[in-house]
Parts: sequence; structure tokens; C-alpha cells
Amino acid sequence: MRWGNGDDTPEEGAAPGERRLGPIRVERDAPRPATILRVATELEERGAEIRELFKEVQSPLGGVALPIHLVRDGRDVFVEVETGPWDPRTVEEAIHKAAVLRGSELAEADFEILCAYPVPREISFFFGTSPAALLQLAVSGAGPESPEQSAALFRDAASRHWAADLDYEPEYLPLVEQLIMAALDEDEAPPILDALVVGLGCFVGETIRRNTNYPGVWRSDEDWGEGPVLEVGWLVLDPVGKARAFLLEGPEDSIAFYAAYVLEQLSDGSEEG
Repeated sequence: MRWGNGDDTPEEGAAPGERRLGPIRVERDAPRPATILRVATELEERGAEIRELFKEVQSPLGGVALPIHLVRDGRDVFVEVETGPWDPRTVEEAIHKAAVLRGSELAEADFEILCAYPVPREISFFFGTSPAALLQLAVSGAGPESPEQSAALFRDAASRHWAADLDYEPEYLPLVEQLIMAALDEDEAPPILDALVVGLGCFVGETIRRNTNYPGVWRSDEDWGEGPVLEVGWLVLDPVGKARAFLLEGPEDSIAFYAAYVLEQLSDGSEEG
């Protein structure tokens, strides 16, 4: 990844390729379309082969227009250009672009950014290709509105990511724990997308719901849970909250133990209290 306005971006720890770009300046709050055209011209003058501007990229997560598509050293490269300050909306939009690209036929392309304001850590992380970033981008479509769909999205995306055939069986949860912990094992704790929390939590909830004789119903009208809650038997569960605790604290808040304990209580067939 390469950055613009190098005086706003720490040089220490930069990869050699990042320095090669040099000081392509992006003026703060300048009109974005004109800035994209100027940046494309400067990149071409530096030897890049510009393939297309505002290229439409499609994936199962939707479609986005990426400002600059070029070829450098035989590799496809996309360059995002941002002139305005970063806020939650622009951060979310940029991460969505990364997710769409990584889910497309051009998933192996490099994704770089030139921006006028300092780059938030979430952007530098999710524009990269670490296992934690790629896993989270793959499940970024998960949301609390449809728990069963979010569970299926997590199962399918995680199965592809890990080349594993996951299913809604309790025996898979220890494996999921190990794989997630391995992906998140970085020198600095990676940022966690809400989509990963929701997707993992719904997958845990669906595993519980499908492995008990009691009917289970997802409800979103509760105000005490992290997301949708699961009503099964006499229990009302917050698997999304448990997933967040696991992602923050690790195996001491085990989702596998949680699911096993709940299923054991339900198999006893007697309501506590």
C-alpha cells in the first residue's frame, strides 16, 4: 500500500515500495473528481499503465466504482483517492470498497490509497491483506437484521477462507475458535468489524438452535443484548454478545464452551429456578 502526503504518514516501518511513490500531493478538501484525474496523470508520468478510471467492480457484496485502475510491474493495482477528512461514514464506505474488491474476480489486485488527511488505522488495516483483514472483509455483509442469513454468510465465507467445510454442529466450534484466534494473532490487536461479531454470534446461535429439540426463535425487539437474541426453550440467549466477548478476550470466553453449556442445560429438560 502507498500513501499520499507523506508528511502526514509516519515513515518508520514503511515498506520500500511505499517510499517509491514519492510526494504525490492531495490537497485537502479539493474537488475529488479533478484530483483523481490529476493523480492518474501523475501516476502515468511515473510509468504506471492506466487501464481505466472509475472502474466498476462487482462481487456478491455489491458493486463499487474504484477511482484508478492501473498496471504496475505486471500487477493490477487499484488506487483510492480521498480529499476530505475521515469520518465514520467515509471509513465505512472505504472498507466496503475493500470488501467488494476482495470478493471479486480481481481479489488479488493491490489496493492503495492517496489521501489528504492522516489515514485512520482501520483503513490501513483493511486495505491490507493480513488473514484477519481478509476474513473480516469476507463476512462484512453480516448484519443484525437477518440472523439466519448472517449465520449462513459467516459459515460460507469462513469455509472458503479456511478451505474447511463448516456446518452447524457443536463439534465445529472449537475449530472455529482456533482458526479465528490464529487469524487475529498479530503484534497489535487488529480492529474488529461489527460484521464479524454479528456473523460469528449468529453462527453460534444457529448452531444452538439447530441442535436442540426445543423450538428456537430469533428476536430483535430486546434492548439488553448486543444484537438479535435467541429464545429457545426457557432461555433467552445473547450469542452476539458472547461472540464479542470471545473476540476481545479470547478462549477464556469460549464460544464452544458457551454453546456446549447451553445445549447441556436444554438437554436436561428442566427449567432452572
